[in-house]
Amino acid sequence: MAHGGLRYLELLDFQQVFEGIRAREEMFDNIGHLVKPSQFLIPVPRKAWFLRAKLGVGLWLYDALVNKTSRRHRWIPRRKLAFPGIESSRSDLMGCFLYTDGIMSDTRLVIENILAARRYGGLCLNYCEARSMRRNERGISEVTAFDLLGNRELPIRARLVINCAGPWASLLATRLGARPKPIRFSRGSHIIFNKPWVGPSLFLPMPGKARYYFVWPHPAGTMVGTTEREVNELVPDPLPSRDEIEEILGRVERDIPGAGLSRDDACYAFAGIRTLPLRGKGANSSVLSRKHIWSHEDGVLTLVGGKYTTASWTALEGVKMATRLLKAPVSRHAIKARGDLKKLPSCMTPSEEATIDKTLATLNIGPETRSRLIGRYGKRLTSRYLQGLTPEPEKVIAMEARIALETEQVESLEDLMRRRLELEYVEGHGERYLPVLREVFKEVRPEIDFDRESSLYLTRMTRISKLLGKL
Repeated sequence: MAHGGLRYLELLDFQQVFEGIRAREEMFDNIGHLVKPSQFLIPVPRKAWFLRAKLGVGLWLYDALVNKTSRRHRWIPRRKLAFPGIESSRSDLMGCFLYTDGIMSDTRLVIENILAARRYGGLCLNYCEARSMRRNERGISEVTAFDLLGNRELPIRARLVINCAGPWASLLATRLGARPKPIRFSRGSHIIFNKPWVGPSLFLPMPGKARYYFVWPHPAGTMVGTTEREVNELVPDPLPSRDEIEEILGRVERDIPGAGLSRDDACYAFAGIRTLPLRGKGANSSVLSRKHIWSHEDGVLTLVGGKYTTASWTALEGVKMATRLLKAPVSRHAIKARGDLKKLPSCMTPSEEATIDKTLATLNIGPETRSRLIGRYGKRLTSRYLQGLTPEPEKVIAMEARIALETEQVESLEDLMRRRLELEYVEGHGERYLPVLREVFKEVRPEIDFDRESSLYLTRMTRISKLLGKL
């Protein structure tokens, strides 16, 4: 989600909500192919007058930060409810609030920022691990990094090292000789169902303070989550636990029984780790603020916490801190760049978008596929990749794989299927395209052992199916 953080109003974290809404609106205006407004429903149980009043005040404050009247919330009484799983026959409901937030292609936005960094001269290393650091007598940091694929050390020298390693930030700070910030970890899990979601997304309250879960439309169908599990162990690629899967399925059955989402329709599940900075005495992870903290020690500037929506604001703070530490002025270009999302490589003007759409239409590409390609690549869809393109799904997937392998630093089949083509999420997990992808890998990246990659990928898909109780 690209959102202001409605739940943070309940925690009185007004600054985070303000920054979130400002950043969300900037993304709507500048990168509309990656971040789109979406309506959300909040069901209010029958006789829950206090909850209705509390949500009404929160949504009024939310609206006060947005200029567009079309995005202001409204109340829908029960007799007028006609949404999936939320109908007028629901005698357990008083009604629903309808408001607007954003849904974004988070993976594509990461890739766009990496591509932009490379355009501006940044060296972006994939599968590279920072292992140690020492400061020499001149105050220069000498970092030893390790290329995990090439099996070699890479010496890097810098006046300042910036550590933005997410959940691993404290571990890396220790490895680099700085004291770690106290943090907690929370795992959030989701299930994807293969049925398309028609209608507004759902923002569903749960027992406890500031606890909610969501039902969203997803390119693969419908996504439901998240859970909140405090964890102590960090793993590189976490999966949901069985009880989290059952928790989500139980919530759906209880809260939206008429929505048609069941275990039989579940096709994928995934989990992620949130980093929660500790401020003062510990608290339950569900009420800890996601507000980030920057800290500096011995040439290492470390970030813990933060929210995806406000990443550009957080990055500018880091740039300003770095320039102060280096005793250099902040470039006006850096300040302007924070909101200058139109310079991301895929960004296009309306006329450019119309031209690309027309070109794809002349190739007999259907409207749904055109929309996906334009939303994923924008003006990166150059004639070089479109030459010879035909409407068959295998041809389109082959073209997308070529773009990813040539320009998006793909190093494995998992990289391609999950983080570039997003086929891992769909029913069947894109297995039907493996023969086509084998040929593209053979041509573009012949050094990659595709048979081994396929085996690893299919083994992981089997694990997920077992988690869902499908095998």
